[in-house]
Amino acid sequence: MIANDIRKFLFSDTDTLETLDWLNDSFLPEIVEHLNTTDVRRRLGIYAGERIPDNERNLTDVRNRVSLIIEYEMARVATRLMEELKINDIFWSYVVANRFPDIEARNIKGERGLRVEVKCLQTIAEEKSANFDTLLKDIHARTDYVAVFLWEWQYDPNEVTWDRAPFINRAYVFHARSLAFLRDWYWLNRPPNNLGDGLQGFDLRYAVNCRDGRYNQEEGNYGKLLRIWQEDFVYPPPPSPVLKRTIVDYCNFKGDVTSQGFNALAKYFLPGLSGDPEVHSVETTEGKTVGWQAGDICFLLGSAIGTKAQRDDLLATITTRRVILMKDKYGWVEFEINNGKAREIRRGRKPKQLIRDRA
Repeated sequence: MIANDIRKFLFSDTDTLETLDWLNDSFLPEIVEHLNTTDVRRRLGIYAGERIPDNERNLTDVRNRVSLIIEYEMARVATRLMEELKINDIFWSYVVANRFPDIEARNIKGERGLRVEVKCLQTIAEEKSANFDTLLKDIHARTDYVAVFLWEWQYDPNEVTWDRAPFINRAYVFHARSLAFLRDWYWLNRPPNNLGDGLQGFDLRYAVNCRDGRYNQEEGNYGKLLRIWQEDFVYPPPPSPVLKRTIVDYCNFKGDVTSQGFNALAKYFLPGLSGDPEVHSVETTEGKTVGWQAGDICFLLGSAIGTKAQRDDLLATITTRRVILMKDKYGWVEFEINNGKAREIRRGRKPKQLIRDRA
């Protein structure tokens, strides 16, 4: 990074699209590179004798803990990078007085620059439930952004002998106010059928549901990071350059998160299920990767294939004995392939059931 760019983007009134480009192309890649160093990862590692709980509640606690530490490390690494560039009057601070954002750039006079809400998602989590539920009134259009880190455990002891440690696969950044606008537009235009005489909307603190005329705080799907927007939604928002960019970036982000999680699950489960450590890609006739194969078992991602007819055509060409078709949230159906015909033999809601329920 260049010192003049850092000053310009952190404390000048720059164009939003230009700032997004800098965050996406320069700032975040530099942060990810440093977060993936041994120096940082050794502080998040799981070492010999330590176990991650299997039950969902405590597993969520572990993910939340990793996310919190990544947030802290991001601020620490960003400040260190500026110190290396001899920028000693700007630092990143933690926001302890408010729910939003998590970190913000400050100078030694206490003046505030960019603010960043940090979210972290583990690729193989079935329900990537990080929430972005900050109300529009609490988001500044000029300074506020959302950074999302997609991570996974990596078994790669090198300089430090850990069992595993988080590795950041990729980081994404969004203009916070535009992302919140999309979230609200989508949510408000999809009210429940049983509103009664009431309305779905917001009070001064949070989103409010209405069911049969009775109001309550929305605590379900509002703000879940992977449910903010649906591509080609029937009620498009009023267009603007920043909103168009946010829609494109968000849809690409959703696709990346789903496919990277599927890839991680396939490479984790296939060797054990098939008895073959070699995992190979499965491609369509057009060369598009839609799954992975080891031995006589393959995993396919349903949304990558397309329509049911396209899926059936692909299944007819599969040479493996078993095919496991996964949905975007990694629910699955297992098929037995015989003479080009697929017969369903079992299904499940969670990937871990692939081994537990196997006959």
